[in-house]
Amino acid sequence: MVRTMLIPQKLARLRQAREQILHEGQLQISRGRYPEAEAILNKGLADWRREGGPKEEEHLFILPLGKSLELQRKKVEAYELYLKALNNLTGAAYDEVYDQFLYLNQSMGAFDKKPDYGY
Repeated sequence: MVRTMLIPQKLARLRQAREQILHEGQLQISRGRYPEAEAILNKGLADWRREGGPKEEEHLFILPLGKSLELQRKKVEAYELYLKALNNLTGAAYDEVYDQFLYLNQSMGAFDKKPDYGY
């Protein structure tokens, strides 16, 4: 699939809309309204993708969306979200999502078991 480059005006509009969506999503999280935050952020991410927003900026949606899922105890969904996102990220964005991914793994008990060395 060939990605076309967004014209600067469209990219600016997408980023402005993203900021409004992220603000609303964070507001819902701060109010403890996690399902509402999930819905807002999921729609924002879907719109971002549909409009051709840069994949390397998706982490801005992924992090609060994952947090809203985790706070609803939807850990498997959050795990899958983070794992898929890591394929498209590099640099600091990758590190941020990977940190959250590791934290989630730890909270799910992934590091609790001691390895069996056979002795």
